[in-house]
Amino acid sequence: MKTIPNRGHLLGFVCAVLVLGCGPRDEEDAAGGGEEVSYVNDIQPIIENFCTTCHAGEDPEGDFVLTSYADVRKYAEEGKLLQRINDAKKPMPESGLMPRHLRRLFKRWADTGYLNEGTIARKAIPIKPMKYPKARIHPIDINERGFDLLSRLQGHWAGSMNLMGLQHDWMAFDYRAIAPSHMHGIFEGGTMGNLFTSFFVANYKGRRTIMARNGGILNNIYRTSYFVLDQAREQNGGAYYRLVDVHGGKAIMWMELTFRGDRMEFNAFTSRFGSQKQKRHMAFKAKQTNPELSATAARALGFPRNEVAFDFSKGLPEPDWGKDGPASSASYMATDKTKTLLELAHMAGDPIRIDQMPHLSQLSVSIKRNARTAGKKLLIYLTLKPLTLANKKLAIQDGFVRLDLMNGLLSFPEIAGKQDSFTFTYLHPGEYFLTVIADMNGDSLPSTGDFNSPSLKILVPPLGHPKVTVDNLTMQN
Repeated sequence: MKTIPNRGHLLGFVCAVLVLGCGPRDEEDAAGGGEEVSYVNDIQPIIENFCTTCHAGEDPEGDFVLTSYADVRKYAEEGKLLQRINDAKKPMPESGLMPRHLRRLFKRWADTGYLNEGTIARKAIPIKPMKYPKARIHPIDINERGFDLLSRLQGHWAGSMNLMGLQHDWMAFDYRAIAPSHMHGIFEGGTMGNLFTSFFVANYKGRRTIMARNGGILNNIYRTSYFVLDQAREQNGGAYYRLVDVHGGKAIMWMELTFRGDRMEFNAFTSRFGSQKQKRHMAFKAKQTNPELSATAARALGFPRNEVAFDFSKGLPEPDWGKDGPASSASYMATDKTKTLLELAHMAGDPIRIDQMPHLSQLSVSIKRNARTAGKKLLIYLTLKPLTLANKKLAIQDGFVRLDLMNGLLSFPEIAGKQDSFTFTYLHPGEYFLTVIADMNGDSLPSTGDFNSPSLKILVPPLGHPKVTVDNLTMQN
């Protein structure tokens, strides 16, 4: 039986795509040239680049927190940290082992007594700045070919995900029009963050083409990256499209989409912003389902239309990556726990902010827990059909919610046991059923023994922000 992948796998997907890090290449410099190795100068920058996108915040992956000197030293002294970063079968980060010279720094740090600040003051990572060849990118003129990408991609796609070599039986993305020449899809991860990709017609340096905006927020780390269409062709009775990083081109990161009938394969490749050779970190194979969703949005907005949604005739602004190295990618980043999503967008210098995204809505959900569900993680589901029966319990089959109902699952965030509210962002307007499930056994699946609220029908208007309170999380399955 196919089931939704567990939360660790889903967050691994988010971490893999959102990972920050323009890691070093010069092994001799990274090894320190005989200089002392300290946490502040050497270890902390590596941790921040490779680890804290997942191992931080209110609900860190594996309850493994790496946000302070004390945290990192504790796990290093216990041997857990060095073991994981050198475990080729189960690496940390999950996208693959860090370069060997960086892992050696951790060993030297441990061997020399876990120095904190050190005696040598350095403001940046002691590594020579990376040098990147200027990318030669030739965007496709969609007046000639490639415009049909927009019509092919719209739809609710459900299928399987191969993420960094790990196979997940179920995953879904919901791509719908949000303007005549702009479409959008998002994965809401919940406490940790989210991931979205939108595709739109743009005037890029005088050429009408299709661009993509990919990114999200993870543990208060905001990132968006921009891609441009550079290949489009008919292939094996279907069609193939490739979009590459606007600044770094294919050498930095790229995505490809292949369509044949109602089937799609969406592959993504990354070099971790130039710190390693390109690797495929995602292969999503899916079938188009629930076509009425995208068809309704297309009719309402006159999609797809070959008109410019965003004008980048002068190109994109250069991202500010600080003093640690030159920007290798058209990626805009910021982090601050005290800022809102919109404030982070301004801080990052994002060319397209959330307040500039048309048609999309938000939905705030507040949950009143009881003694049985206190401290339990919550699954918050938006679906096309109700997940509960007349008796208000989940429609369970073989221990899990029926697959036909789960294939109508449009958004499925999970929030930590300490939280009792959540706001869906970048949400397609529409009519949904909201069901909240207290994950009693911690398997991140709606199953026997879990408590749930009866499915509640709600209407989310365009550009709206409804607020809903769930106070009946009382039905045990």
